Amino acid sequence: MEPAGYVRAVVARWVWAAAAGTSGVLLGATVGLLSPTAYQADVTLYVDAALIAEEQDPSSAAEVRTTVLPSVARLTTSATVLDAVADGLDLDEPAASLAADLDVVRDKRASVLHLSATRATPAEATDLVLAVGEEVSRQSGLLFAGTDGPMLTVTVVGDAAGALPASRSASTLAALGLVAGVGAAALAAGVAELISPRVRGRGGVARLTTAPVLALLPRHLSAPDRRPAWVARLLGTAPQRADELARVRMALGPATAEDAGRRIAVVGTRGVPTSLAADLATPGLEVVAAPDPQAVPSTGVDGVLVVVDGRGTGTSELRATLDAVDAAGLPLAGVVVDGLLPPGAGRRALLRAGSRAEATWLVDGRSRPSGGRAARIVPRAIAALAVAAVGFTQPLPMGLSAGFLAAVALLPLWLPVIRRYRGLTLLFVLAGIGLVSGVLLAWAHADDHAFALHEAVVRGTAVLGAVGGIGLLVWARGLLSVPVLGTVFGLAMLATELSEMSGPENLWKFQLSSPLMVMGMALAARRGNPLVTVGALGVLGLLNIVNDARSAFGFCAVAAALVLWQQRPGRDRPVRRSRQLLMLPLIGVLGAAAYSLMTQLMLAGTLGSEIQQRTATQIAQSGSLLLGGRPEWTATWALMHEHPFGFGLGIVPNSTDVQVASQGLEVLNIPTAENYLRNYMLDGGVQLHSIVADLWSGIGPAGILLGLAMGALVLLGLADRLGRREASGLVCLLVPMALWALPFGPMASNVDTLTLALGLLLVARRPRAAEDPATGPTGPARSALVAA
Repeated sequence: MEPAGYVRAVVARWVWAAAAGTSGVLLGATVGLLSPTAYQADVTLYVDAALIAEEQDPSSAAEVRTTVLPSVARLTTSATVLDAVADGLDLDEPAASLAADLDVVRDKRASVLHLSATRATPAEATDLVLAVGEEVSRQSGLLFAGTDGPMLTVTVVGDAAGALPASRSASTLAALGLVAGVGAAALAAGVAELISPRVRGRGGVARLTTAPVLALLPRHLSAPDRRPAWVARLLGTAPQRADELARVRMALGPATAEDAGRRIAVVGTRGVPTSLAADLATPGLEVVAAPDPQAVPSTGVDGVLVVVDGRGTGTSELRATLDAVDAAGLPLAGVVVDGLLPPGAGRRALLRAGSRAEATWLVDGRSRPSGGRAARIVPRAIAALAVAAVGFTQPLPMGLSAGFLAAVALLPLWLPVIRRYRGLTLLFVLAGIGLVSGVLLAWAHADDHAFALHEAVVRGTAVLGAVGGIGLLVWARGLLSVPVLGTVFGLAMLATELSEMSGPENLWKFQLSSPLMVMGMALAARRGNPLVTVGALGVLGLLNIVNDARSAFGFCAVAAALVLWQQRPGRDRPVRRSRQLLMLPLIGVLGAAAYSLMTQLMLAGTLGSEIQQRTATQIAQSGSLLLGGRPEWTATWALMHEHPFGFGLGIVPNSTDVQVASQGLEVLNIPTAENYLRNYMLDGGVQLHSIVADLWSGIGPAGILLGLAMGALVLLGLADRLGRREASGLVCLLVPMALWALPFGPMASNVDTLTLALGLLLVARRPRAAEDPATGPTGPARSALVAA
């Protein structure tokens, strides 16, 4: 489906959007009016070092952000603090009830906690949040006490705005309901058109045949047009039916007065067009109605006029009629679309047409077959915006993502491409099974684990956004070149990183490296020169190694090797599947060699003394560079033994899970592993620093299968490109990035590159062999258009 067809499908079913939008407004307003009023007050807690004796002190800047700040955050909702607050405010509420009214958010950019309290009145909210802040400040000094006084200072700063309404107003909820209702109706209209496409105008006919559309016939109105004059001027009027019939007679009749009369058979897609045949009959033009093309005699007929009923003819019905005309060997004189509702129709007719997607002159009467400048620019612009949405992974309100919303909104556009690419259907099936499994696992763990709805929504939409983003990207591949697609995606990645910049430490490694590598390779792909690509990879690799980005340097080295491998001498030969599969062992050997070479270079000090020292320390502690650099897998393996089917969506690990994971990390002898486990990996959720492991924890064994399928498809796509020597520098870079992210990269920050890699590497299925144009269903009149 094209974007213009999507828009026409929605407009043709405008009653759906009106009804859904009205229902959304009423539902949102009702919820807003019936919801109890609540107020939220905020304070900011600035946690800073008071005394610093050495770098390992708990009050040092690094320790405050990594160790102390999470402890202070947990202290705000502890029973010790809240019991004291309840006594001070004379509240007859348990600590658990007060904790439910508090929300604590750690700032990523500084050692700051944002504390908010939600209560029934502004005064209660303000008193509670200030009391909690002061009590946290007092107990923090006692908890981190030193010989010369408190080692920390916790400063409480109240919000000057005071307590504000926490619940959304009825008008806001009504507006959200309107947007949600209209959006759902538009999506339903697009899917309905995709399942059962209609023929309502010239564009629908042109997609099936090159035969001329002789006329669009408006319906005959029994009542006169009673619209005001200004409305008629604004919306226009349909031509008179008699004038359109006269044009059809002129097109079908004899060319000159001396020519003999002509005999035309009229065949309808729905029913026998007897009345239209009578309206077209005129001296010199005999028009006969036939129930189907088989009933038309093969001799004595100068042509067949196919009549499309604009009130409900589907594409399949018109195709079947045209195929029958071709099979009978009858000349096709043209097509007429009958029954378009004119602008001056009554309200009842307009409502019926808007609910049944019937053809109207206002929407379909002025449409023309696509092919103009706007028809080429608009789809590309939509594709570019969709690519940017997939690349922008900054979390949105309610746990949603831009890629997920774009995939849902444009579902009718990219859904048909799923079956055209190998493996894409498998990814959707595994994702669907996994989400069902994740819900069931969360229900099974609900008895002894806490549940975080927001985390469940974030993980679920991340899975849907990833597979939907792959569908969007393969659709966009047909409209955008690889350089344009990669550049837009890289800019969106850069916008994501800049919007969540966490601080000045190693800006290149943590924020700029991945986006700029993607953009650099996309721009190099435009030149198509391997020397330029390798040179750009060399510059990026140098920047990575200077900024301690060891894995990113390895990605550039592997990509450069793949680019150079395609320049080996040899003649071009047809690419066979067996030759493509032979590339897989080569890729494995290349990866193992790159890992071994990188390890030796780092240990030898070739890449710098700091990298040499850190590499040697990680190997000495854990016995392996991989385990030393990515110790999360030992904890993950221990958790897999305890919970072989995963945790489920939104499940918060309990103390037993933390203990199990801690025992798994003990074998590595890493001093900071315990702090990392409690303050990152299992802090309010499960973050295992691996896409495959995160998928397992959220959606169970189906998540592991989904991750393995993604990795296999990346390898098969690369083998296909290498076999044809068409792997661009961008593709060669994305492959090691994706294959590394699957076992060793956090899902939240690496799913974008994995999605881009799959979107560019999925292999299209081979088209079916073309049928005989003389006898097949394409027919002589439509073979060229259908083939295109």
